[in-house]
This record gives sequence, C-alpha cells and structure tokens, in this order.
Amino acid sequence: MFRNSFFLVFAILLSVTRPVAAQNAPKLTATLGSSFLVAGEVTLLTIELNGLQTIAWPTAPRVSPLTLRQSQQGNMQRNGRITEVFQYKLSSIRPGLFTIPPFEVTTSQGLARSEPLTLRVFPVDDLSVNGLRLDATTVPYLSGIFLEKETPFLGEPQHVEAKLYLPSGQPNVLRMKLAQFADLEKAGIAAWRFDGLTQSTGQLEREGIKFEVYTYSSSITPLQEGALSIGPGKATPIVQRRTQSRGRFGISEEVLEFKFPPKTFTARPLPKPAPADFEGAVGNFTVRATPLTRKLELGDTVTVEVQVTGNGNIEQFPGPKLQDPEGFWKQFEMTATPQGGERRSSSGTIKFTQVVRPTKNVPDLPAYQFVFFDPVLEQYHTVKSDPQALMITGEELPAAGEAEAGPLAFLTPGSRPLKSFSTRRATPVWTWQVIPGLIVLACLVVTFLKHLKRKHLISLPAREFQDELHELSKLASDRIQFFRAATNFVTRWKGTAGFEEIQQTRDEICFTPESEAPPVPVTEKNRILNLLKQLSPLVLITLFLALQTGTSEALAQDPAKARDEILAAMASSPAPEHFYNLALCEEALGNSGQAALAAYRFELQGGQADELLKRLPGSRAFNREGTNWVSLVPKFVYQQALAAAAWALVFILILRNKNLKWPLVILSLIGSLGLLAGLPGWLLYPDDVGFKPLHELSVVTSKTPIQSQPYEGGSKLRDEVIGSLSFVTATRGEWTHVELPGGLTGWVPNGAVEAIDHSSENKLPEIP
Repeated sequence: MFRNSFFLVFAILLSVTRPVAAQNAPKLTATLGSSFLVAGEVTLLTIELNGLQTIAWPTAPRVSPLTLRQSQQGNMQRNGRITEVFQYKLSSIRPGLFTIPPFEVTTSQGLARSEPLTLRVFPVDDLSVNGLRLDATTVPYLSGIFLEKETPFLGEPQHVEAKLYLPSGQPNVLRMKLAQFADLEKAGIAAWRFDGLTQSTGQLEREGIKFEVYTYSSSITPLQEGALSIGPGKATPIVQRRTQSRGRFGISEEVLEFKFPPKTFTARPLPKPAPADFEGAVGNFTVRATPLTRKLELGDTVTVEVQVTGNGNIEQFPGPKLQDPEGFWKQFEMTATPQGGERRSSSGTIKFTQVVRPTKNVPDLPAYQFVFFDPVLEQYHTVKSDPQALMITGEELPAAGEAEAGPLAFLTPGSRPLKSFSTRRATPVWTWQVIPGLIVLACLVVTFLKHLKRKHLISLPAREFQDELHELSKLASDRIQFFRAATNFVTRWKGTAGFEEIQQTRDEICFTPESEAPPVPVTEKNRILNLLKQLSPLVLITLFLALQTGTSEALAQDPAKARDEILAAMASSPAPEHFYNLALCEEALGNSGQAALAAYRFELQGGQADELLKRLPGSRAFNREGTNWVSLVPKFVYQQALAAAAWALVFILILRNKNLKWPLVILSLIGSLGLLAGLPGWLLYPDDVGFKPLHELSVVTSKTPIQSQPYEGGSKLRDEVIGSLSFVTATRGEWTHVELPGGLTGWVPNGAVEAIDHSSENKLPEIP
C-alpha cells in the first residue's frame, strides 16, 4: 500500500516538473552574420547557449571546404539569465551552396544541439567595382545584390541581401554611422523595404584593399513570369571618414550615395493544371481552426479563428475554405487579421476570422482546407484542419433550398418614372443657395448704384391679359357688346368651370329683338370683371396628370427566364420596380454582386430594399454606432444647416447698419439654429452611416479581395468584398482604388466594380 502511494506521488511530481525542466533545459542556437558571401569574405557565426554556463567551446562540426576559426567568447544577461556567446569566423574560397551541420554541447540534462545552417557563396566577380569622388580623390567601394534562387517560381518569396563593401584601411577609411535603408528599383516584384545594419557583418580583402561589409536585407516575391530584375538602386547612409586639414587628422560625418548594380533572375510559371481550390499560396504551410465558442443555439453564429503557419508568400493569399458540401453552414465573409507592420521574413503565421452559422444539428465544425504549391517538391499539396466538436441545441431550420423553393416575390411595375441614368444630374441639394447668393449680389448692386430703382417687369402674357381686361372695362354703355366681349375673353384665356354665367347671359340678351341695347349696370360689370381676373396667368396654374394604370404580366418563376423578361420590359417601359425584380432573380441565380447592384439601383429610384440587402453579402453603411440620433437624418441636412447659418451671417453683416429690426432678429435666429443643429450633427455623424450619396457610389460585383497595391499578388487587406458599396477615387491601369464604408481603402480590378448610377461612370485621371 505504501509502495503504491509512493509511486503515485512520484508520477505526479514527475509530470509537474517535466515542463519546467524542459523550459530550463539548455538551448543552443546558431546564426550567421550574413547568409550570402563572396569567395574570400569572412563573416561571423555566433553560437548562443542559454540555461547553462560552460567554459568549453561547443563541439564544432566539420565544414570542409569552409574555413571555421574560433574568434571570441563572452556572456551576456538576457531576461534575467546568463547567455554564453561563442563567435567563429567563417569563410570560403570556393563558391557554392553549403550546409553547416549542427553544433553540439553535452550537458548534465543531455545533448544540446543547434539547427543546421545554409550558406551561399558567390564568385567575387559578382561584385560591382565603383568609385566615390571625395576631396579630389577617388575612394573605391564594392556592391552587389544576392538572391537565394536564380529561378524561383511565380509567387515564391525568397530572402535577398544588398551588400555594401566600404574600404577600412589607409588611406581611405569609411565607417557606417547610420545605415538607414536602400532604395532599389522593383519591376514586377513585391518587396519589403531594404533595411540596413549599422554594424558590419563581415570583412573582405581584395587586391590589397580591406573592406568592411554592410548588409541591407529584405524579402521579395515575383509577381509575373519571365525575366525580372531587382535594382539598380542606391543607399544614402551617414558615413564617418577620416579627413586631413593643415596636417591635422579628424573625423567627419557625411551623407554619401552608394550605388547597387541590377540583379536579374527568371520567374518560372507554376505547373499546370492547378487544383480547383488553389488561390496562389506558394510555400509549405499547416492550417488550424478554432471556434471561439463550442456551445450555441441552432441559428446562432460562431466566430472561427483560422491560422495558417509556414514558410512562403504568407501575406498574399486568401484564407482557407470551410469544407461543407452538404450546405449545413451559412458562411460569411472571411477577413485577415492585420499584421501590424512590414514582414521581412517569409515565415510566420497569418490569422483569419470567419463568422459561420449552422442550419442543422451537426456534431462538429467541418475541416478548413488549404491548397498550396511546394516549390521544393515542385508539386501541389492540400492540408486540412481537424474537425472541431460543437454542442448545438435548438430546433432545426429549414433546409437551405426550402426557403427558396417558393415563388419569387416580384413587385408590380408602377407608373413612377425612372430618374435619369444619362450624363445629366439631378438638381443638387445646394441649389437653394443660389437664391441667397443672388439676393446678396442684388444688395451689393443696390449699394453700389444708390440711385438705381428696382423695376418689376411684367411678362408679355400678363401684359396682354391686363390690356384686354382694360379694354373690356371701357364697354360701359352697351350691355350686349360687353357680354360678347366677356365671352370672347373667357374663350381666349381658356376659362371653363365657373364662367357659365357669362356665356348664358350673352345668349339671353344677344338674341332678344330690341331696338336699343341697354347699358350694363355698374355692379354687374364689376362682378364680371372680378370673375374674369381669376384667369390671370400669374395666379392660375393648370396641372395635367396622365396616370398609366396598367397591370403587370406575370413573370416566369425560373430566375433565368424571369431575368430575360425583366430586361426586355425595361427596354420598352422602364420602371423602378424592375430593378427590385432583377435583384431577386440575380439572388436566386447566386449572383450576389449583381443582385446587390440592382437592389441599390432600386433604392436610388426611391425604393426600399433593406430586407433584400440583409440577405446579400458585402459592406454597406447600415449600422449606426454610438450616435444613432445623429444619423436619423441624412448628413447633407446638417451641411445645409451650416450653409444657412453662413448665409444668415452674410445678411446680418450687410444689413447691420440698416434700421431693420425684425429682419435682423429673424436672421440671427436662423444663424443660431443653423449652427446649433448643423455643427454637432456634421462633426458627430458616423462615417459608416453617412458615407456618400448612392448616385456617387459603386458596387463590387465580383468576388475579389481588396489589396494595398495595384498589381496581381499584392498584399490583401480584406477578402471577398463582393456586394460591397464603394466610392471610386482613382484608377491605375487595370486597377481601381476604392473606399469602403468605415474608411478602408484599397485596390480592386476594374472589372469588379460597377457604378450604381450610370452617369457616375466618369473617367477618373489615372495615377502615374
């Protein structure tokens, strides 16, 4: 009994102390000052031993034909622990690709071993010999650009170094003070910035001159096939040099310019055919998926974090795909987590997030699949994450196809005319400001021309009306002539209802046989004249409304046939409702981008398509966050309120010296209300609600990522923005720069964007 308890306690202690022992176990790491050398160049190989102090040098492997010599030993404190440091001088007189085996140290905890290293040695003739003119003398220096591979695959990233060799012996001594970065030409290549090291990474002696080596490192990825080049370029570091003046020596610091030669290489195309799910990933990767919650109700959403780890073009591919052939999961847009800065290395981890929703009581989340091309094995590979167990409760929802099996809810086309889709624009909101502008202009003219009186011009129809009415009033002595003229006046000015009395009186008196026409009574004459004044063109406006009351023919329930019928109907008798019906057809056919475009065009015509747009993917200015009360009215209302306040201030300045109390009070009230209503609303209006007017916006109609650079393979900022509202700001070649709701900007292909209003397809200037 005692023995069994002893072994149980020992096993528990062993399981607890094992992770601590593994963490405190000695660790041996090996690094190179530069992984690219030329024949005869010497660089440092550094060995760091963590977790153990020792006096003996590590066991060095055989590196023939390389030369490895012990240089110096020391220690340093890092994270509260002592780290032993051993440095070797490494060189080779022969070009080639070499593998340096692991270094080993035997400790009481076991054998500590470093990882193997790869060294590339190039012919010294690959360096460019240059001269720098300083103080009437030419100072020699060397430079070159070195790559891992001369024939990489398209999209395959690789490490690159631009190296600068500065003289370090008499009489010319140059020493790097601040390296900064190198500026190299990059055509058809994606490259991070070339950052330099102020500390020397090696030495080289050539033709009796000693050089110190300074390295600028980066990572490049070919974006097109065929012959490419990195460089030429230049670096402008701050350099210390020895000077002599009047027999005295000194040290000066100057910004000098050093040139790098171009380096050419050839990008090979990827083998064909590529797998169906391949989307440009080149390297070697693993994938892992983790749901943020494992208990949910049926119909609720769950956020999944997907990590892709490995070595390759890790910034330049969309995320893995959820394997759901049965359609048990509703999938929303997958987005990449921003990395926060430049990535010099092609190794690492990139994270994606995706919101999914189950439509069935399934036991687990399916695997995510990722397809990539391995440039080492030169073949495509498919990796999958492990399925993740879930607990889903609640009643099952209808199958994905059941909700769509019913008839499409088409709208009956009405009589409302379409807004213009030509190059003509609707009247701008700010048109009303022409009125106060004209008033201000008139006030200025009146002030300038003090003796000029304003004249009210009467239009020609009004003048004719008044003249004829005046002539009619002169017929005071003849009642028959008066009513004949009055009847003609009614006919002339198109009087209908309300003037029957005049015509009836004329018929009664004009055909009565009397010897002499009686005079018209004054009261009767004035009553008739007042009645005729109602025909004045200055106050009478006749509106004719032509109502088209037609019934819509039933559309086919086959979405493809219905779409053809709608397009044919729009060609002959367009109506706003056609856009909504077209959106229903495109949604049923799976064309989410075109469906969103048609829905937005329906809203541009004054319709409401909120429920339809909620079912479609994409980013849109729907969500109100924080300042809901501000976004209850459009943003332009606040802008116009500020404009009204500005005009009120202008009028107050003009009329301040006039004895006009009430106008000034009214203008002051307008200005105060305009500022109080307009300024807070304009400043606090949420960007994701206001965005831009629909007629200025476009829709991303194709499934495409938005990326930071306008070329294939550029860094992706967000994946699959199909159906998103966008504001087009510029174009460059085959690419369009857009702004999404919330402020995200980037580039998408030209063919992926279509304007909501045809007239907004104006040609933007291309960015050079």
